[in-house]
Amino acid sequence: MYDFTVCGAGPVGSYLAWKLSEKGFNVLLLEEHEEVGKPLSCSGLVSKRIWNYVPKEKHLVEREIKGARIHLDKKLFTYRSDQAVVINRVKLDKLLAEKAKKSGAKLLTRTKLFSFFESKTHVSLYIKSDSFKNLKTKVLAGCDGPLSIVREKMGIPSPKLLHGIFCYVNEEPDYFVDLYFKKVPGFFAWRIPRKDVVEYGLACEKNAKKYFEKFSRQLKFSYSKVYSGMIPYGLLPKVTSHRVFLCGDAASQTKPHTGGGVIYGLRAAEIAATLIKPDNPNMKSYEEEWRRVIGREIKTGLWIRQFYSAPSPLLSVILSFLMKKQGLDMDEPSSIF
Repeated sequence: MYDFTVCGAGPVGSYLAWKLSEKGFNVLLLEEHEEVGKPLSCSGLVSKRIWNYVPKEKHLVEREIKGARIHLDKKLFTYRSDQAVVINRVKLDKLLAEKAKKSGAKLLTRTKLFSFFESKTHVSLYIKSDSFKNLKTKVLAGCDGPLSIVREKMGIPSPKLLHGIFCYVNEEPDYFVDLYFKKVPGFFAWRIPRKDVVEYGLACEKNAKKYFEKFSRQLKFSYSKVYSGMIPYGLLPKVTSHRVFLCGDAASQTKPHTGGGVIYGLRAAEIAATLIKPDNPNMKSYEEEWRRVIGREIKTGLWIRQFYSAPSPLLSVILSFLMKKQGLDMDEPSSIF
């Protein structure tokens, strides 16, 4: 019997498996795809807080960011900041999965969790790898993304979802991220400089492909391949049962105002690895602590998002105010106050 089984070898799941294995626990890490990090579904623009969790290795960094240009109708707002970095998400996922393996976790790829049954002392898992198998674990961690099977089987309602879509264009990159408001309802489009290409993308709740095609015509860029993924947002009523818990995108631990989820997910994984024990899970402490650490920021992010749908004149006033505020924290939107 495993002490912990982590479903999903994305950055949050692999980080959790790594930290639990370092504590001497017997950890199984499941990944449904053949290769960790693929298919690509996330941009990789994160704050430099990433280095609080991940070794700063040169091959991960694609570009240091010096600020953002915000486009609203014909107005341009420029904010200078060195908080952000663009990382290679595939390499990040692989690095963290390798850290988990080296610390003692067992990684199974091409392995999908179909169902589980929770008892007082353990969780029985029904998985498919080369064949169907039954396994037992003391605790199950659902780090299996926005469309989490673990969350579904727990009976927890799904969060709201955005559909993100992006592409890479052969363009000379600079050091500023561009954000375009009023290109999609309720969110924004973006341009992110990477190592030697530029990424264009957007996110919205419906008709993402239609809006992306219109966006490409407006900015006059062409593409041959697109990547996409779902972005959960909003606070779930709970993310735990007696021996099962959610972490990362599965728990909707993301920034509603930007869609980013890596830093919040890693914070929550660190809390889980510290507080949850296989013989006495004490899920209440995990629920309380992750909400204390990032719950207010998620609520503030939801409040900020409401202004994306505001009339342009009001949004322009808000952006003018924000440009005067120096030191705003991209991971802690409550710093605006």
